[in-house]
Amino acid sequence: MTLEELQSVVYNAGIVGAGGAGFPTHKKLSEGVKQIVVNAAECEPLMMVDHHIFAKHFQSVIDTLNIIMDIMGAEEAIFGIKKKNMWLLDQKIVKSLENTRVKIKEIPDIYPAGDEVVLVYETTGKIIPEGQIPMSVGVVVINTETLYNIRKALDTGETVCEKYVTIAGDVREDITVKVPVGMKIKELFSQLGYEDMTGKAVINGGPMMGKLVDFENDVVTKTTKGLLVFPETHSIIQRKRMSVSTMLKRASAACCYCTMCTDVCPRYLLGHSIQVHKILRAASHCEVNDADAFLQSTLCCGCGVCTVMGCQQMLNPQAISTMAKETLAKKGYRRTESVKPDKPRPEREGRLIPSDTLIDRLGIRKYVKDKVERRYIDFYPDTVYIPMSQHVGKPASAIVKIGDAVKKGQMIAKTDENALGTTIHSSIDGIVKSVNEKEIVISVI
Repeated sequence: MTLEELQSVVYNAGIVGAGGAGFPTHKKLSEGVKQIVVNAAECEPLMMVDHHIFAKHFQSVIDTLNIIMDIMGAEEAIFGIKKKNMWLLDQKIVKSLENTRVKIKEIPDIYPAGDEVVLVYETTGKIIPEGQIPMSVGVVVINTETLYNIRKALDTGETVCEKYVTIAGDVREDITVKVPVGMKIKELFSQLGYEDMTGKAVINGGPMMGKLVDFENDVVTKTTKGLLVFPETHSIIQRKRMSVSTMLKRASAACCYCTMCTDVCPRYLLGHSIQVHKILRAASHCEVNDADAFLQSTLCCGCGVCTVMGCQQMLNPQAISTMAKETLAKKGYRRTESVKPDKPRPEREGRLIPSDTLIDRLGIRKYVKDKVERRYIDFYPDTVYIPMSQHVGKPASAIVKIGDAVKKGQMIAKTDENALGTTIHSSIDGIVKSVNEKEIVISVI
């Protein structure tokens, strides 16, 4: 198989990053890659999808890595996994990898180990320059579930129309299930026996970087990895519900410019020139002349360490930096300078955030389990609402119309293969009921 053929298979299957923003995977598969780093960090607390992939499909992931390396001409693949999760791996398979191109790298149990800048450093020793992607240092980072999806596409032509999702937090039982893409989250919880969610809120993603769910309308997408339930009174929920205007007012009144948000920033500690306290001050005091402070926000990964572990005034530098970053992106502004650090700052080792410390600071110790059971539950939604944009880049355009009969796994929308985007597929057999720029609605026949 050629590289172009591999890219075509991945594009046609609609494969995107399964654990983050949803970067179209076929765009990552390119020449010049020396190392493939597998993001098996299971970074945020309570997220357990990768546990299932490790335990049940480890050999498939390894086989896929070998295929991709051969096609791309990569020299090695590094499986970055926390030491505490090594027990999930079949030790016979681990032993068989000795003296091969696939390496198992035990990374420290820190947060955010899954941030690609941190992960690449912990697995390869390379520091990605500011504002650059891993390819700038000859590395491509791929999520564990994404690799498994590539394997299924290569073997059987299976497309991405279902998603592994962990249900955890303030629930009766922590489980991982496979859910049709486009199924309403409310319907999913109802079928799991959670009819009454009074007094509770749901986060799509982890407690640090996840977003509050619109429980009536939001659906499962290709990037949904965890749906975490917390009481509405929990500090995690209260922080995520606070308006940006309130955050800015509090920051303008209470920020003492102590720099602690910067001192613990993972990317600052790797040598990047992001100074979170300057972003916070510039935004909250409307210091529009300090352009560089605003532009530094483009270096923020949004991990939230500055907010949860750094700020002692209960402010939210994470949300303010993210707001500034998104606003600049919409206006087309970006930093023109790019520092290329040779080594981390010397204080980094003493400022790493252990996952256990983060769990206690978040106040979620009682929700943490050693493992999550995989439940083989079949979901049969009557209607799915499939978003046209479940990935980074250009939204897909429909290739079906109202009244068309479609099959599960059938392509229903796509972007141009040369654009940054991917394909979208039906997750059920049914009839197309609605088509617009936002979504395609399909109901069972």
